[in-house]
Amino acid sequence: MRPSVLLVLALFVLEAAGSQVEHRLRVVLQPETSSLAVTDTITWPAPPETDPIFELHAGLDPQAMGGAKLEQLGRRSGAVPYERYRLKLARGQRRATLRYGGRLHHPLDESGEGVGRRRQATPGYIAGDGVYLSGTSGWVPALVPAQSLTFDLSVRVPDAWHAVSQGAAVEGDDGTIRWRERRPQFEILLVAGPYHVSRRPAGPVEAQVYLRERDPELAHRYLDATGEYLTLFSALMGDYPYDKFALVANFWESGYGMPSFTLLGPRVLRLPFIVDSAYPHEIVHNWWGNGVFVDYDEGNWSEGLTAYMADHLIAERRGDGAAYRRDQLQKYAGYVSGGRDFPLAAFTARHDGASQAIGYGKGLMLFHMLRLRLGDEVFLQGLRHLYRKHRFTRASFSDVRRAFEAVGDQQLADFFQAWVQRAGAPRLALGGVDAGTDEITVLLTQAGPGQPFPLRVPVVIRYGDGDVAEHRVSLSGDSTRVTLPLSGEPRCMAVDPRFDLFRRLLPGEIPVSLDTLLGADRLMLVTPSAAPASMRRAYDRLAEAWAATQPHVAVRADDELASLPEDQPVWLLGWENRFRSRLAGRLDGAADIAPGGVRLAGQTWSREDRSFVVTGSTADPPIAWLAADNPAAVPGLARKVPHYGKYGYLVFAGDAPDNLLKGQWPATDSPLVHRLDGRQGDCEVPPRSPLARLGARGHGSGREEHQ
Repeated sequence: MRPSVLLVLALFVLEAAGSQVEHRLRVVLQPETSSLAVTDTITWPAPPETDPIFELHAGLDPQAMGGAKLEQLGRRSGAVPYERYRLKLARGQRRATLRYGGRLHHPLDESGEGVGRRRQATPGYIAGDGVYLSGTSGWVPALVPAQSLTFDLSVRVPDAWHAVSQGAAVEGDDGTIRWRERRPQFEILLVAGPYHVSRRPAGPVEAQVYLRERDPELAHRYLDATGEYLTLFSALMGDYPYDKFALVANFWESGYGMPSFTLLGPRVLRLPFIVDSAYPHEIVHNWWGNGVFVDYDEGNWSEGLTAYMADHLIAERRGDGAAYRRDQLQKYAGYVSGGRDFPLAAFTARHDGASQAIGYGKGLMLFHMLRLRLGDEVFLQGLRHLYRKHRFTRASFSDVRRAFEAVGDQQLADFFQAWVQRAGAPRLALGGVDAGTDEITVLLTQAGPGQPFPLRVPVVIRYGDGDVAEHRVSLSGDSTRVTLPLSGEPRCMAVDPRFDLFRRLLPGEIPVSLDTLLGADRLMLVTPSAAPASMRRAYDRLAEAWAATQPHVAVRADDELASLPEDQPVWLLGWENRFRSRLAGRLDGAADIAPGGVRLAGQTWSREDRSFVVTGSTADPPIAWLAADNPAAVPGLARKVPHYGKYGYLVFAGDAPDNLLKGQWPATDSPLVHRLDGRQGDCEVPPRSPLARLGARGHGSGREEHQ
């Protein structure tokens, strides 16, 4: 995730490489007073035609040196207060020096991202536990209108501290830490704290790890991963654009991707799966977003492409590509309904479940469909062409389209028009199956908002001997009837069994999940009136917290209701909830809730010191139950449950609580599967070969340094 999208949208219009303003900054950080002192020498590529205007965080009191003068133009209030100045230069002057300093400290605050989702953030923070200064903090003069920039940054920090920024580390003077970036940037970031630093060459790049506690094993794991991923992604997309990639431990929970480094929270970075999930995602952002910048006028394409080339690729090489794509379609089905839908062209950044399902999910599905349309090699050629042509410049969705057209023999205007400019997704239907000895005829239809979408529908036939034949059927209208050849005794036929198309999933293709409830337009939370007082208070606080971040949430005690509503999803809270038995009829024997525990996944889990979340395995309407054994576990459930949205049941332990079990209900009754052998069940097809395979992680090579 990139933390400064608003800065890009509000301030910066990046110019072509070679026209950058250069900042030469000398910074002294004073964490004990939450302040800084800065000398910034700004050099323009040519004398400005008019006196430059810039904004700086209010209260930093800049002074112009060397004959230049400042005129204060006023204050712009908001979350970050800015003062605006005009810098009066002599005729022909293209360099000016500013000195400024003072207190700059915005305490961490919380912002919501839907039911139960809270995250901490700050534009700028200077204190004894660390320093975080983004472009939006106003710690560096921001020109209005802005020009892209390069910089040379020297930082003086307390003893045993290190400072991190973009670019390459160079030898500092008088004990300072120095970073230099000659590639065009749109902001200057500065992070500092008491770090233990590890370094290792990774080809022409240096892998770096900054941990707040000495942990050689953890550092080694990330150095290994960095070298492996840089090699893989460079081979796929082009040479890595920066001199380093650094993992930097933050002092609050975050997942930020910056040019040449990522800032991960202290608990997040220790989770074992992060090395193969969030971490490669942030590395790939250095190609898309931090290497090729986004022209937001046509929408943000970089999140979808980054998710496709990192998260999806890793799932695909494990053989889980189809499941990953189904999860994205499941999120779209769960979170995007009614007035929440919008086209990719309107996506700028994630702010809730619906925007994530569109910007990330629909975005990555667009690139997946494009890959299948062009073929793997042409698709990768298109990525490399886009990267070569637009590295360190802005690119729009139109530029993305032209890059793929330049390397292939297809015009893609209609494809991009349908999937970028239009909202919505089609629903497929299979009907009219007529199987003969040598051929089979089927009717394919689509329904959805507006005009039909241009589709190339995968139709897979599986034969009795295990062979599989895959066909691509063009469906550009409402329906098409197609006759396909048979080469043996067919066992079953499936339409889009690998979930290769962006579409609305059908009942039977997808199980009921937590996303079904968390993304609902209307939702009721039912609290247990007969629970002990401490548990009632805990459930009430959970319900209030979820209701505060989700529109149209009703909270009712169970003794206020004669029956449950039949027209909206319902959460039942607590062991004592008098409607708990309503869930039993929705479990179809897949689980059993008894007074002393819950039977799930073939195992009985004791109620003692455990928390449970269980959805009904059928949806009409969706229903879920959440219960804890003690009130201390409920706040953690409120935070954590929304992050398990694709699952149908969960078991946690302890006060934290810690997850012990997560699972999905089976979905084996797809209306897009037609059995030809009289049997029941799915029509299994083998996974597609991934774009690239990752080998087993080794121990790296080259000299490794730990400080």
